[in-house]
Amino acid sequence: MITVKEIAEKLLKETSVAIFCHARPDGDTIGSACALKKALQFKGINSEVFCSDPVPQKYSFLEEPRKIIKDYSGDFSEFSALLASDNAEITRLGDFAAAFTKHKNTYSIDHHISNTRYAKINLVIDKASNSENIFAVIKEMQADITPEIANLLAMGVVTDTGGFRHKNVTAETFFTAGELVKLGADMNTVYYETFTRQTKERAELFGKTMSKIRYFYNGRAAVATVRLKDFAETRAYQDETEGFIDFVMGINGVEIGACIMETDSNKFKISLRSKGADVNAVAAVFGGGGHKLASGCKITGDYEDAVDRLVVAIGKYLED
Repeated sequence: MITVKEIAEKLLKETSVAIFCHARPDGDTIGSACALKKALQFKGINSEVFCSDPVPQKYSFLEEPRKIIKDYSGDFSEFSALLASDNAEITRLGDFAAAFTKHKNTYSIDHHISNTRYAKINLVIDKASNSENIFAVIKEMQADITPEIANLLAMGVVTDTGGFRHKNVTAETFFTAGELVKLGADMNTVYYETFTRQTKERAELFGKTMSKIRYFYNGRAAVATVRLKDFAETRAYQDETEGFIDFVMGINGVEIGACIMETDSNKFKISLRSKGADVNAVAAVFGGGGHKLASGCKITGDYEDAVDRLVVAIGKYLED
């Protein structure tokens, strides 16, 4: 497999790079992609960041996420390379998947163990956040890490670790966070903007959702659900459900938690978390994936049938 040093050397030989976030972008894909863009620009390499879905408002407290391009009519032939950041499989690039597949020179920098190695060049290192991988690449490029870049990377680290609360956090994660603070990252602001600040609509949706949590296997598994009607009644947005799963995992006795979000009629997006069991394997049952302790998938069909299928799959992987 290619090393951090090798991929940094290759990127420095490019003349222009289009960087892609995954669909339904979170803080890690946004932060890591935008940080790499700025680093490449400092090295004289033209770069832009693209995403098939809108950037959630809460990440717009930093300038670069507001510049991410959603609507683009070109074929990307003007870029010498295309790079996907924090993206495990090609379909998660959404509207840009076809263009990525057709390009002759593609990169993937990712931290998901389920990564399918869809790019020509793949750097996949299992870390708490992909921003840690991008941080290593930027350092290897010897690019100037400004406070702006440090804040972007900090946003990725903070969001993908649940504010350093998830079991994926390692000593290296804290070391990286400390280095970013030294380089000018404002962890207090990053945490407040990504985890604490919320709209009244989200607060109402949160209360409605958590009051209907369903428990299975004597409380060892818990499922929270957000239906389309819940969004309509509270006027909250779908991207405001990020973090709901963390509350579920804080309930005594819960070993596997799931948050089911209805995205369209009979279409559900599933977020899975675990305190030990392999939820990557659970997600794989439905064609999804991610990490052992944090993963996701999609299920179509009747709601109750979707819940039944998910609960059966969870039961197979609950540790004895």
